[in-house]
This record gives sequence, structure tokens and C-alpha cells, in this order.
Amino acid sequence: MFIKNEQRRLSYQMLVFDEVVNRGSFTAAAEALGHTKSAVSQYVSQLETGLGVRLLNRSTRQLNLTAAGKKLAKRSEQLVDLLSATLDEMQSLEHVPTGRVSITAPHAFETSLVTPIVAELCSEYPKLTPELVFTDERLDLLEHKLDIAISVGPQKDSNYQAIPIGKLDSILVASPRYLARVGEIRSEHLSEQTLVILPWQNGATLKAKQGTEISYTSDQSLRVNTSISAINSVKSGVGIGLIPSIFVQDELEAGMLQRILPEFEGEVRVVYALHSYQKQLPLVMRRFVERLKLEFQQQHKMRIK
Repeated sequence: MFIKNEQRRLSYQMLVFDEVVNRGSFTAAAEALGHTKSAVSQYVSQLETGLGVRLLNRSTRQLNLTAAGKKLAKRSEQLVDLLSATLDEMQSLEHVPTGRVSITAPHAFETSLVTPIVAELCSEYPKLTPELVFTDERLDLLEHKLDIAISVGPQKDSNYQAIPIGKLDSILVASPRYLARVGEIRSEHLSEQTLVILPWQNGATLKAKQGTEISYTSDQSLRVNTSISAINSVKSGVGIGLIPSIFVQDELEAGMLQRILPEFEGEVRVVYALHSYQKQLPLVMRRFVERLKLEFQQQHKMRIK
């Protein structure tokens, strides 16, 4: 059991640990925190000693979280988020957010990302009146009177501010029904399979770590215009889809979908939050962006490199 003085140290050690996990190395964390690398390493070692568990498996090339490390990483993240929320709340006591907040995002972001975050914000700030527009089209902020637009991939030059939120990988998935029908799938025969293709996947290339490339093209294809349609089509057994893993994680865990040709991945695309504010974002929109970033971090930091 930690006594009060140890609890004070524990909170800062957890903040340092969170920075190591997010940055992926002791060196990067030290630069961000203004510490030396040895000091950061010492903070983490003290945390491990105090808790009586190993949090990281260290090697010359990478850091891997242990099972205990993964649990503490989540708690550390929650601590950072709580501290940020506390500061925001104290600074905005006299200016409770009210009124309209308009956000647009692709359809695939609706269920697991945008809607739950907005629901939390509405609980914190009951006087908000959010408007959510889900579309895979890129809507202009000023033309459609939007506060924030979530957009994926390269952005056109504009006067809008673009905040990087996270990255979307793309993996090949298929349903057990489809796989039972077609049998083993080999990379050289992918073009012979039925592929579910989205508009931005025309001529897409898949790459393996060893440098091998294959094309995501086939004479047998189903073309759809939204990621949700692509996911539903693949789940129904129509064919193979090239889908960001973040949007099919539940289906993969439940066995509704299976990953195929795991050595190949599609293009990694950056997700941005666009806004037209010249200075700092208003509180609610800043909180929305922070929480969306947090969701992406939770998806990608189970193994840090």
C-alpha cells in the first residue's frame, strides 16, 4: 500500500510512463518532458519497483508492454485525460459551453468513434446542441457551416487548420462463409477473387514487409461507395474487402471476419480534424479532438516500437 508521499511520486511516474508509451522510446519521451533519458528510465524503474511488476520488456530495438504494462498504460492515459479535463473545467467555470456544435465525419467513424464521444460531451455540457453529418464526401467547412470536419488522406491546400488525429491501416478480410466457398487464397491469385472495392481503392497496391507488391484489382468485383457498405458486403460473404482494422476489430475478435494474406497491407492514411479557427479551438471542440486522438492511440499502442 502506497503512503501519501509515495502516491505523489506515483502520479508523476505514471505521467512519465504514459509519455514513454505514446512516444515509443525513452529518448523521445525525455525530449518531450525536458528530462534526460536516464532520468526517464529511472522514473519507469521506480514505478516498476513500487508496483512490484515489470511493465516493459526492453531490447535494443523496441519496447514491448507486458500484460501489466498494458493495464497500467490505460490507467496512465486516463490520469492524463483527467488532469487535462480538470484544467479545462477550472478555466471555463465562467464560460459553460452552450449552443450548436456541428461535426462531419465519414460513415465508418459513426458507431465506435464520433457518436460515443459526442454523447460524453453532451453529458458534461448539457446545454450543447450538436449536429452530426456522416458522409464519405468531403464537405467544405464554411459552405456547410461546420465547426470540425474529420477527413482521411491527403488534404487540399486551404486556409483550414489540419490537426493529425491518427492513422488508418488497411487489411484484407473475408467472412468464414466466403472462405469456406473458395478455399485457400494465395496472393498471386487475389485477382481471381471477388473484391469489394471503394472509390478511393481503384488501382490500390498492397505491400508486404519484404517488398513484394500485389494489386487490389479483379474482374470480379462489387463496387460500393461507403466503408460501412464495404464491411457489410464482406460480412455477408460477397467477397474480400480492404478495410481499416480499427473498423472491423470487433468482427475479427468475434470470428465474423477473418484476416487473409496478413503479410500484405494497403496504404496507411492519416486522419485529420479540419477547422477554420485561427487561434485555439473552443473548449468543446478541443475536448472532442483530444478524445478522438485518444481512441486512435488506444488502438495502436498495445505494442510500442
